[in-house]
Amino acid sequence: MSARLTRAQRQQLCRAERAVDRMSPMQREIFLGIRVDELSYAELATMHGITAAEVEHHFAGALRILDRHMHERHHKWWQFWR
Repeated sequence: MSARLTRAQRQQLCRAERAVDRMSPMQREIFLGIRVDELSYAELATMHGITAAEVEHHFAGALRILDRHMHERHHKWWQFWR
């Protein structure tokens, strides 16, 4: 198995990094806690002194940002004039 990434994989990784950079600090903490550290909503709520519903709210916001950046398309110039 090769450790090298294809150009498409590098671009996708770059988009994901940009998305994480665009998240608010709390969204980033919650997103990384759930996806990387595999913490539960309850654990994150306790760590940050918020409710599990607030954890869910921040995670949903983080996922919206990630989705928007991962599926960005090259728009035609006239589409910006809407």
